[in-house]
Amino acid sequence: MLGMDRKLNVLLLHLLITASLVCEAQVETFFVRPVQTHPGYDPLEDSSAVSRNTQMQDGRLFLFIGGTWSSSSTEYNALRLFSAGIGLDFINLSYPNDVATASLADEADTLVFDNYRQELCFGTPLSDAVEVDSLNAIHARALNLLRYLDLTYPTQDWEQYLAGPDALDWSRIVVGGHSQGSGHACYLAKQFPAERVLMFSGPNDYSDVHLNAAHWLRQPGVTPVERHFSYLSLNDEAVPYAKQYTVIDGLGMLANDDSTHVDGMTSPYGNSHCLYTTQPPGLVLLDHNVPVMYTATNASVWTYMLTSAISTGLREEVFIPDLSVRPNPAHSLVEVVVPETGDRSSYVLRDLSGRTVHRGRVPSTALFILDISGLGTGLYLLEIDGSVVKVVKE
Repeated sequence: MLGMDRKLNVLLLHLLITASLVCEAQVETFFVRPVQTHPGYDPLEDSSAVSRNTQMQDGRLFLFIGGTWSSSSTEYNALRLFSAGIGLDFINLSYPNDVATASLADEADTLVFDNYRQELCFGTPLSDAVEVDSLNAIHARALNLLRYLDLTYPTQDWEQYLAGPDALDWSRIVVGGHSQGSGHACYLAKQFPAERVLMFSGPNDYSDVHLNAAHWLRQPGVTPVERHFSYLSLNDEAVPYAKQYTVIDGLGMLANDDSTHVDGMTSPYGNSHCLYTTQPPGLVLLDHNVPVMYTATNASVWTYMLTSAISTGLREEVFIPDLSVRPNPAHSLVEVVVPETGDRSSYVLRDLSGRTVHRGRVPSTALFILDISGLGTGLYLLEIDGSVVKVVKE
């Protein structure tokens, strides 16, 4: 005879599955090959999976990036259908994912993880581990897919996630991922003001040489750390939990928080954003995959991560810098929107070593055009009157 606790757990799981099936009845899913969004993509590439709720719209997109060797068309179905079931639009993005982040752990180069993330996210040719051009990079793939969805399904309002023809509206985008993909999500959130960041079983950018989180993780980013959520497995066999803990600590997530064991707890988990589980892997076979498998515990955690109110301690809205540039990344010309205050007498553009590569006077107008065509590909910092913004040259 089942014990009372077990009976309650079985009943709860049954109710969750029933509710999920009802929600899924409202969810439509379709698959888009990258070549449909741009002729330059390989026609044999895996499709991106797209799901949306036909009766309830949250007004946000969950842009999800899978792990190494994962299939965007066949994996992460539970999280995709669950998220769409509660009203979010969901994209499981197809991208080059055949080089694991953890394979770089023995490299002495302090920027090895930075270069890997930059090339995969933006196509900047910096990494020896991967070879990805700007078209095949994650940012361009997401942008091309959303353009395609907007043109192909004009009544579905995919345009709400575009801030223009060459930019995403990150204030409406939940960016997240599993394993390798969690690091890409976090890296994108360093560059753009995401609505929130969901990281499952990662990031895994830990250096066995320097015994620390990657350089890029320890740098300030545009999305406040309070908008990040981490969900790990204590028994992760792919990357030890202790290393993942060091990584989220390097990100700054543990400065005012502590890791919280969710098993047996109920939402809101002490309002912690650093969560972990010891649930057995079951049919998913690996503990590394437990945070993205469907269970009653995970359904509660996913709901909390996706829907809980966020306070940055300073302001409730998404932080958007006074100084901004668009498009970003760019090949040649960028439009610089300057702060409304300050004398704005001059600007300075520096590379990541601190070397000044360009300087000039700022006009009195609210924006001006900056020519970066003569610069090498990479990341630069533009400073005007104490405000700093990142500029990515493709």
